[in-house]
Amino acid sequence: MYLVTFRLDPGEYDEEFHELNDAIQATAEETEGYRGKRTWHDPESEEVLVAYYWESLDALESFGAASVHERAKQRWTEWYDAYEVTVTEVVESYGSGFGDDADPPA
Repeated sequence: MYLVTFRLDPGEYDEEFHELNDAIQATAEETEGYRGKRTWHDPESEEVLVAYYWESLDALESFGAASVHERAKQRWTEWYDAYEVTVTEVVESYGSGFGDDADPPA
């Protein structure tokens, strides 16, 4: 499994951003190998961290090549003050106490 973290410092969002963001999420959900996402907001800095779960690097690369995702990558400066993407291969995942949230999203 692969975990992609998308850390961002939000700027100003407009209607076009929300439409494109919804289209990107729909594309991810339609991509074979997409397992889900989780989002965290830091109330002090306003930074956002989104963790996306993928079954394989091929699935992630397929999503990354989608035209809607390419359009968003070209326009990031319109909506974000900063961003960082980290791609990590998950070797092992374990824990206790999160109930249904203990495992990556299905």
